[in-house]
Amino acid sequence: MKKLLANSKQWILFALMLGVICFLNTGYSLLKSARNTLAVVDLGKDASSIPFFELFGAMPASIIMVFILTYLLNRHSMLKVFWITLTGFLSFFILFATVLYPLIPSIVHLLMHAQEIPGHLVLAHFAPQFFSMLFFSMAELWKIALLTVLFWSFVNAHLPVEEAKKMYAPLMLGASLGTMLSGPLIKLCTLETFSAQSWSNSLTIMMALLTLTGVLAALLYTKLWYLLSETPSQVPSSLAPRDPLSVKGALEQCLKSPYLLLLGWITLADYIAYTFGEVIFLDILKQKFPHPQDYFNYHGVLSFWNGLLTAVSALFITPYFMKHYRWVVSSLAMPLCLFVTQIPFFLLLWLTPLESSLNLLVTLGSLFYCLVRAAKYTLFDTSKEISFLLLPPLEKIQGKLIIDGICSRVGRAGASLMSLLLITLSGGVLASGMITGVIAMFVNGASLISTVKLGRLVDQKTAATSSQ
Repeated sequence: MKKLLANSKQWILFALMLGVICFLNTGYSLLKSARNTLAVVDLGKDASSIPFFELFGAMPASIIMVFILTYLLNRHSMLKVFWITLTGFLSFFILFATVLYPLIPSIVHLLMHAQEIPGHLVLAHFAPQFFSMLFFSMAELWKIALLTVLFWSFVNAHLPVEEAKKMYAPLMLGASLGTMLSGPLIKLCTLETFSAQSWSNSLTIMMALLTLTGVLAALLYTKLWYLLSETPSQVPSSLAPRDPLSVKGALEQCLKSPYLLLLGWITLADYIAYTFGEVIFLDILKQKFPHPQDYFNYHGVLSFWNGLLTAVSALFITPYFMKHYRWVVSSLAMPLCLFVTQIPFFLLLWLTPLESSLNLLVTLGSLFYCLVRAAKYTLFDTSKEISFLLLPPLEKIQGKLIIDGICSRVGRAGASLMSLLLITLSGGVLASGMITGVIAMFVNGASLISTVKLGRLVDQKTAATSSQ
């Protein structure tokens, strides 16, 4: 009977975790589609806006976020921090859709005629991009703060390694379900019945759906918290006084640990290699879909197929690899997917005129976009979370704050800086495609070698854990 009750509780916990992942990923997919649309075909000028926003918006915002989360986690339970963070995000996005975005034309008009303000014409020109960068940065932080740091740090504190190997792959199904769900929701936002063919209306509807999914995720997270806290010794209300959390201490720990250094570099390198391809693909997509609603709608199609591929990997591929192969095999999935999808994409871009190969480039780019993200959300993320589980409790949170909170952003910011330089020197996003592709392949190769090295350290820690 006790065993039956224990199994029943495990299934309830699994369902709650799956639901949190699903709804947070639904929200992130909605935000990612909206931020790309705002940056590339609406407020921004083209895909070159994305590396600019990454470098000067998302990167500094992620550092600020790490300090804010560190401050809150030292003073409050993770549950309270989750609610505070979610409320902040939802308040901003609702304010943006209902107040800021409709006011942008008026703000630009006022600045155009505000001759008493020095540089008013320059300010009027950059005002739309500023608001787009603000939305872009907040959208990027949604997943890092709520899912990567606050959810996974909480879950990692309660699952032993062997149980995590069994549960993490099926849990990644929640990510695919959330991404698939966002596809129909995006379609709903752009339906003429609801939006009246207005992009502003579509944005407002999307924020209402985001609020709904965010609140559902928070309610499930709360239930999960209280179920786990039935065993008081397992759930600290905040960090223990003997284990103070600081950004400086977390950074020092990561720098002196070869294990965390390699994990941080792999995270950084994979983001660089992926971002290079993404910027080129999103600019090609603009050539195919120049209207914001069409562009946004195609992102819904991408979300659905990305979710479907993620579901297949979460249900069949990832559990099989986790059970039958060493850690390194699953971790190599993302760099190998990058090689397989980016090589034909960049070769076609280099060797053929855009006008004659646009449809095929969109197809190859969509394959790259969906396959690599599916590999990341299942095989790569599962492997990364398992690698964190092998660390001491404080080091787990320190590693996640720096690696997921900063290294991921540094990777995208580094790629963004290089992209901006290459775009400027080449004269355009697509003109920079050749050198961008070469650098992406080089960085991806370095990531592959580092993954193999880290695999040896993971095997050593796994063997040491098993012998205890």
